[in-house]
Amino acid sequence: MPGLLSGLIPACHTPMDQTGALSLAQVDEQAMLLRECGIRAVFVGGTTGECASLSLDERMALAERWCAAAGSSMQVVVHVGDNSLPEAVRLAAQARDVGAAAVAAVAPSYFKPAGALELVEFCAPIAAEADPLPFYYYDIPGMTGVRLAMSDFLRQARFRIPTLRGLKYSNDDLLELQECIRLDGGAFDVFFGSDECYLAGLCLGIRGAVGSTYNFAAPLYQKITRAFEARDFTTARALQGTSIDLIKALRRRGFMAASKAVMEMLGVDCGPVRAPLRGLSLDERISLWEEIAPLDAYPRPLRRPR
Repeated sequence: MPGLLSGLIPACHTPMDQTGALSLAQVDEQAMLLRECGIRAVFVGGTTGECASLSLDERMALAERWCAAAGSSMQVVVHVGDNSLPEAVRLAAQARDVGAAAVAAVAPSYFKPAGALELVEFCAPIAAEADPLPFYYYDIPGMTGVRLAMSDFLRQARFRIPTLRGLKYSNDDLLELQECIRLDGGAFDVFFGSDECYLAGLCLGIRGAVGSTYNFAAPLYQKITRAFEARDFTTARALQGTSIDLIKALRRRGFMAASKAVMEMLGVDCGPVRAPLRGLSLDERISLWEEIAPLDAYPRPLRRPR
């Protein structure tokens, strides 16, 4: 049956200092900002968290700090996927031990699973090591290159992975999204991972969403949710348009670096991105601020970069 997670779940940035080292003290500031927005769960160490650029020790330290910062007020989903199965298993065990609410894992992206069965066999020992925590498969084919029918994966995995609770679905295939949502009468949680299509996900029946822009624009998506629930679809579409404008502005400058820049504008300095990603110059950050500051999307006024 579905797990306890629902609603907006920010995919958190990994804070770094100017040397590129982890700056874990900022996790408390990130958590404070999200509490201001009424957020009750976070997704840590995923794509937005630059997981593939972190060492195993860094990922463990990040998970531990987030679980401590969240306390009893937020649930922490820790991403533990890795190309190395033994390392993914170690991350899963550590996430359970430090108090995570659930774990998630992507497919290996160098030697790739040939089909759903191979993917199930890769995920099973990761989920078993985290037992009794709920396990979510993190489908993000644009990054992993693994593009399999998730409904097939769920049908096979439900017998092999007792703690399977669903998917983080960062995939543009909306037909397959519907198949996963309605499988076994809605037995699985499907957390949609496309912020720019959040309203479409609500229309298709998602119970929650994991996304990068929820870190700094959660009030916007909360307004979309309220308009949708009130059946005010004109307002909901207009608000989704604001989300699209924001995301397009970020993408034009490099989404990861630009989204960290927005966090700094809100007074939560998550630092630079790690190579090979490129950071933004001061002029680029100012131009971003000029474009997005007028949008009614944030929990705090955006500060002009300097």
